Amino acid sequence: MRVVAQESLSSEAILALIEDDEARERAAEELERLELHPLDLNTATADELARVPLLDPFFIRNFLLFRSQSGRLGSVYDLKEVQGAELRLLSLLYPYLTVGAVDDRPRRPRREHAVGSLYREGSASLLIRSVGDNGKHLEWALVGETDRGEPFRPVREGWMDHLSGTIRYRDQRRAILLGDFRLTTGRGLLMGQGRSFFSSSMYGTGIPDRVTSDLRPHRSAREYGYLRGLAVAQDLGPMQLVLLGGYEPIDARIEGQRLQTLYRTGLHRDASSLRHRHTARREMVGGYLSYESESAHIGATGLIYRHRSRSGTLLLPPERYPASRVLREGSIDGYWMGERVIASGEVTLAPGERRAAEGSLSYLDEMLGALTLSGRYFGRERYSPYGTGDGHYATGRDERGYRLQWSGEVARYVTGMVVVDRFRRTAAGSPSGTMLMARVGKSDYHGSSLLTLRWLAVPDKPRQWTIRYSSDYRHGARWITRQEVRLLHTEGEGLGGGVTGRVRYDDGTSMLAEGEVRLFRLTAGQVMHSTLLWMPYLYGGTMLRGQGVQLTGRLRWHLGRHVALHSRIALTRTSDRPLTTDLALALTYRL
Repeated sequence: MRVVAQESLSSEAILALIEDDEARERAAEELERLELHPLDLNTATADELARVPLLDPFFIRNFLLFRSQSGRLGSVYDLKEVQGAELRLLSLLYPYLTVGAVDDRPRRPRREHAVGSLYREGSASLLIRSVGDNGKHLEWALVGETDRGEPFRPVREGWMDHLSGTIRYRDQRRAILLGDFRLTTGRGLLMGQGRSFFSSSMYGTGIPDRVTSDLRPHRSAREYGYLRGLAVAQDLGPMQLVLLGGYEPIDARIEGQRLQTLYRTGLHRDASSLRHRHTARREMVGGYLSYESESAHIGATGLIYRHRSRSGTLLLPPERYPASRVLREGSIDGYWMGERVIASGEVTLAPGERRAAEGSLSYLDEMLGALTLSGRYFGRERYSPYGTGDGHYATGRDERGYRLQWSGEVARYVTGMVVVDRFRRTAAGSPSGTMLMARVGKSDYHGSSLLTLRWLAVPDKPRQWTIRYSSDYRHGARWITRQEVRLLHTEGEGLGGGVTGRVRYDDGTSMLAEGEVRLFRLTAGQVMHSTLLWMPYLYGGTMLRGQGVQLTGRLRWHLGRHVALHSRIALTRTSDRPLTTDLALALTYRL
């Protein structure tokens, strides 16, 4: 897993709320952009606000109404006066928002460079990264990485195992991207690329965002889910047009002239997966056309793509999909927002079992909260290069289901959320599965706490339930403590879990230091994410198994006005393995 994250307490707290890896990376990209260029609340549009993590459409609408009635905001903290504001979430977003005199200053060039290394189990990886802009219309991103454990081949493949770069020009009416980019359209059935509505419902209201087309550079070390080529977005008044063309290197197992398996790898490939590294590539051309109004939009996506081997031979997709070397996909999506109601949906333009559809209806009551009913259908022969669908089966196919979700205020400073999800295979008579989840969060000026309960029953798999409680408390201006308890139960395997305690010191200017201890005991089939390596632009975090203890220390030290040193060490000892050490170092320069 790779996360492009700034060294910010708020970004760490926000990203920790998101369980889906790709959705977390998408949110991290937005937070990185907002940290370099905070959003001016006095001039922000609905589309700009929709890109900010944790802000749902109903809150955005209420904020725009509040701003039109009250005039200019005098402080970011005026957001607390907006109807539906959740203080615990807003407090995390304050560093990325701004009002006042700073907004009147000319836009200055911003750039940031980082170099870092991650050492684990006798091998090391290296990552370099540079992002910036010229203060006007031009911006760039460059990422280079060598994976630990992969052979060093500077003559054959260059000094970096993975090299990604993008140049973007944009003004008020158009954007041109050359290099590696990502595109999300509609609800993401065709061009998902990291969009997960279910993950957003885990930490937000579950109300679908208004997404027309989200065209952005690929600025992380993740080696899949992007296109390398050219994309152009043109504003045509009430309409917007996006055209794209490019290819993506993919890891695949090939037999004859047919793809057998596509691998989403690139995270330190082992000896087996190295055999499939970049054995094929996906070539694609397409576009997205949408019509916009203040309360609604409708859009259409069209794609033509094919797979080609490294030697140039056209390949057939896996056998369960249509036997055609050139595939054509299309979809229509729509969104409408009334005073209390939001309707959203997307359906693919494909026959029979190739079809996929998602839709939802949300209702807001100022006293009772927000209620969302959504449904989904993914045919057994569905095939899409990026959109996996918002379901429980990882293939993004052969599933139908519905979801009912409520979120609102339980008491002063206390918010709650309940989700009921039912699903099954598309075949008649298939057994159904159920997911139940409830969340209660409390926040005030001294800290916050969050309790989450989740129960999941997937056909032909052991039932699981999880309880997670975390609490953060501020002791004065510089000290923060955190406690977390997590219990997991798997049918037939018993109870497991972990306990975590953390102490953090932050003087707010030059130094941040923290220490953490985690005790865990997991059954044979259970795994738990260790604390993520919240290093700038570095991926990290191991999966904990068995029984043991993990000690973690982190330090961020500003060596000067523009230079910061980041370091972290994690020592893990389990009952069946000797002591392992993860050591991460990074140096950043920000202008």
